[in-house]
Amino acid sequence: MARVERRFQMLLTEEEFELLRTEAEKRELSASELLRTCFRNEIFRSDSYQRLEALRELTRIYPEASA
Repeated sequence: MARVERRFQMLLTEEEFELLRTEAEKRELSASELLRTCFRNEIFRSDSYQRLEALRELTRIYPEASA
């Protein structure tokens, strides 16, 4: 869990992370799973062009995941 929390520190403020964790607990998910679900929903809700742009942005932010 500590490793995951360090990753979130780069993306979220402490308050945002606590809100994320609280919402995740309500849904019986981990904070990382809830965040992945939110990203997935946002990508699938967008049109094809927006989806591709979002995926490009994610691979730019996390280049090791695209390898």
